[in-house]
Amino acid sequence: MIKITFKNGKICKWKKKEYTDYKYDGKCFIVIKDNQWVGIYNMDSVVSVVRC
Repeated sequence: MIKITFKNGKICKWKKKEYTDYKYDGKCFIVIKDNQWVGIYNMDSVVSVVRC
């Protein structure tokens, strides 16, 4: 699971079956499912990203 916590207090959780990969490009955190980007998060709004 990937748990993304935002500065406004909201939390987004991605279960392992919902993604196949992820990457960080220095400005954004990107969640990937079967070579397609399914989630993109601006790191200016994110407090933490934790892989559980």
